[in-house]
Amino acid sequence: MKRPVIWFSAAFAAGVALALRSFSLPWVLALTLLAGCFLFGWKWSAFRPACVLFAGVLSGLCYTQAYHAVIQAPCAALDGTSKSMIVEVTDFPKQYDTGQRVEIRVIGSRIGCPLNFRTLAYLPKTEQDIKPGDELTATFDFYIPNQTQGFDRASYYRSQGYAILAHVNEEFGMVVTAPSHRPLRYYPKAFAQTLRAVYMQHGTERQAALWRALTTGDRTALTTTDTDHLRRAGLSHVIALSGLHVGFLISMLLLLLGRKIGTYLGIPVLLAFYLMVGWSPSVVRACVMYGLILLAFALRKEYDSVNALFFALLLILLVLPDALLSVSLQLSFTSTLGILCFAWKYQHIFSVPKRIPRRLKKVYRGVMGSLGCSVSSAALTTPFLLYHFGYLSVFSIFSNLLALWAISLLFPLLFLGGVLGIISAPLASIVLKPAAWLTDYVYQIGDFFAAIPFGVLYCENTVDFLLSVLVSILMILMLWLANKRVLGICTPMITAVLIGVSLSRSNAAWDDWTVTVLSEGNGQAILVSCGDELALIDCSATGYHDAVEDIKQYMDWNNQQNIDLFILTSVDKSAARNASELLQEVPVDMVILPEENREKNAVYPKFMKILREQNIPYDKTAPQNELQVGDPVLGLSVLGRTERKLVVRMQSEQHNIVTVRALTQKMLLELTEQYPLACDTLLVAGSFTKDADKMHEILRRICPNQLVIENGWNSKESYDGIPASNPYVSGTIIWKTVREEE
Repeated sequence: MKRPVIWFSAAFAAGVALALRSFSLPWVLALTLLAGCFLFGWKWSAFRPACVLFAGVLSGLCYTQAYHAVIQAPCAALDGTSKSMIVEVTDFPKQYDTGQRVEIRVIGSRIGCPLNFRTLAYLPKTEQDIKPGDELTATFDFYIPNQTQGFDRASYYRSQGYAILAHVNEEFGMVVTAPSHRPLRYYPKAFAQTLRAVYMQHGTERQAALWRALTTGDRTALTTTDTDHLRRAGLSHVIALSGLHVGFLISMLLLLLGRKIGTYLGIPVLLAFYLMVGWSPSVVRACVMYGLILLAFALRKEYDSVNALFFALLLILLVLPDALLSVSLQLSFTSTLGILCFAWKYQHIFSVPKRIPRRLKKVYRGVMGSLGCSVSSAALTTPFLLYHFGYLSVFSIFSNLLALWAISLLFPLLFLGGVLGIISAPLASIVLKPAAWLTDYVYQIGDFFAAIPFGVLYCENTVDFLLSVLVSILMILMLWLANKRVLGICTPMITAVLIGVSLSRSNAAWDDWTVTVLSEGNGQAILVSCGDELALIDCSATGYHDAVEDIKQYMDWNNQQNIDLFILTSVDKSAARNASELLQEVPVDMVILPEENREKNAVYPKFMKILREQNIPYDKTAPQNELQVGDPVLGLSVLGRTERKLVVRMQSEQHNIVTVRALTQKMLLELTEQYPLACDTLLVAGSFTKDADKMHEILRRICPNQLVIENGWNSKESYDGIPASNPYVSGTIIWKTVREEE
């Protein structure tokens, strides 16, 4: 059997996938089948390939079951417990407005756990900077994260190696103790922190943010807008550490030190790079593969890249079976597999024509190499991108052609400039100056393609996903046949079809009436759009949410330049906590708010001051009957029978939605005694569920077919027999009415 590592690793991954889908076998049966495979394959060589595959599946299944039972289960058993202990910090913390998050190493024997493990801990702010190697003495509350905003946090953290999370119980305090000698394994982390400091000194805030992401994997400084633009342009892989960055690192090492010295130093450098950026399946995959390349160079042995790829996959799954759930691993593996299998064919078929001048031959090879890698990668990754993210950048091939050459120069400049910055600031400035130009160029490419209204193709239903799988299969067949005429015709044809479909959908969807309820913790932000008209109802968020950033992100993705109408149902923290900030950052044409407001309310004076400073027209209203507001296409009306509150109705041909989130149960009961408030969908606060009798009476009077109960309510399916949803759990909620263009 040729290349057994490939077949066994693929089968092992299939077994892991079955185990992660809760499929299991009794141990006795599984071990018996494994023994049978071994004996059968040893005696009858003709059946050996099938035995290897079957043994791989069984091995993956059994190994994952054992891993979960021996390693994950003891950690998961800590859920809901509190432990006073001393832990070791393993990385620099990530800072938030009200706290910080850091990775810690827990000594299991100190808390009655059979194994040591690492986890993420949420800490209060500290005056003393926390560094890797420090010890924290505190009481930690352990918990398994739940699903929020439609995102399975527990599965995500397991794929990163965290079976459980923790946060410090602030009642008992926390003590930070620096070690007398910091362990050597944390020096790469300190080097990464030094690089970040150098970049902040020599670049603008925007430039330094990209530099940090490219070299250390730290994307926290990137703005939401820049991150989204790179995603929409198909350049998100640039800021996600992967084989691309490891390849740049090794190429730089070989170029600067020569093949012999670079080969021998390469493996220690790879290990240091891994320790610097931390565990990531894509980085581990790349480090293993390039480590095998260097080892093959040193031993003068033949190197099989596909074998190395599957060996890296096997190694990752042996260390952490749940890594198979990682989107990073899935995209990294499929992209690399596509490039290894097909990119060389693409380059071979479109080899340099004889009539091209010698000076342009390198340029031609670079263009065709980049094009071959992009097409080969897209052939395998497209279904995964649509499944996980729900969209595809249709101009990614073009954006990568224009940007990757700059990234290939930028990465070594950043490392060289960062190292020089430790020694001499003037030398670092010389090197990082061209890096700044290249960075601005990459941002411009991302901004340009992100600004194209039809640059993103969305996966709207199962049929779209199945079609993407079909297109991927056709692309794989096209690359497998490796015919110049087929590739020359089909590549631009598929690209043109994707652009055409995206353009037609973008134009068709422009006139659709859409209501979007953002997930904002205990706050509320609802966007109503139709064509170029956009209205916002309330702007308030709590916790780690940022209502203004979420609204700006929505507007950016939907090509909206301004808010035509901003309605506040109440000028207090529950509805207008972030309203003042919004007026300063987003163009607003008109504001509607309740007629009467409490002057002593901390939110109201500040909001009115900014409203007048910005010269934004506003209307204080309290209509006793529903009053239509804004452009008629938005279908908005307000009701002001309750003092200092507004009720808003959003209505189209198919939907009748009312938000009463600003009202208390008592207020709503008084209102519905005087005014019929019938609707199909009712939005209320989570506090409404505390008094079941009043809630039952409200539902009897209004008779909604659907409820949206915002944060503070734990149920996920229904309330009092009525289908209900919670944006905190399900994520953004969208209603749409398709309108034909007149």
